[in-house]
Amino acid sequence: MRRTLNVIVARDEGRRGSSAMRRTLNPAVQLTVSFLLSLVVLVTHSWKLNLALALASLAMILLFRRQPWRHVGQLLLGLVFMTGVYFLTTYLHPNQSRIVESAGHTAFSVALEMGSRIFALGSVGISLCTSIEKNYFIASLIRQCKVPVPIAYSILVAINFLGLIRGEYEQAKLALRLRGFSGASVYLQALLTMLIRLIRQSEYTATAMEARGFSKRRLQKITPCIAAIDIVYICVIACYVCGVLLYAL
Repeated sequence: MRRTLNVIVARDEGRRGSSAMRRTLNPAVQLTVSFLLSLVVLVTHSWKLNLALALASLAMILLFRRQPWRHVGQLLLGLVFMTGVYFLTTYLHPNQSRIVESAGHTAFSVALEMGSRIFALGSVGISLCTSIEKNYFIASLIRQCKVPVPIAYSILVAINFLGLIRGEYEQAKLALRLRGFSGASVYLQALLTMLIRLIRQSEYTATAMEARGFSKRRLQKITPCIAAIDIVYICVIACYVCGVLLYAL
């Protein structure tokens, strides 16, 4: 009786998790749309189109954000800094052949185009990585994208390890300073210590995943599907991109 009750509770939790996941966009749809938007940015040469796609990506962050604003703000500030550096570099040291090929025939237009391209590509990437739930993403890779299970689980471990890297590095650096180490050698030794700890942690993680049944035979509770919101998302993005293309080009 208790075993049957546990099975029923597990099924109910799985259904609740699946219904909660459907409130967000399907990761396979997001990956496909982001890839196509990146291709549009790369093959076209219009700063208006780049800025329009960047604004669309920022709107996606506002609508489907799953990360705290502090993390999103740090990513956007880094992207703005990289865009500014790239713009100034292209403007102050222009490529003459690139200027001749451009429509504006000025260093400013070339710098504006290249800088806006970097900003658009970064915005697309930030909107993707801040709006995907990792468990739903891995389930979508396995069920919809037909990614091999070992590769999908490796991606899951890598995503979780990203949050541990900085903490391990700061902890190793603090431990070395408490032991009397100083100077530039602390950073290199802390990096080596972090790598050794992460290698050991990866072995422990692999053993724990095997003990908990993470294998090809593991039954996935999350069943991703394409919902109405995904269809609306695709239609809106397609109409928006077509309209911007007609206006900009």
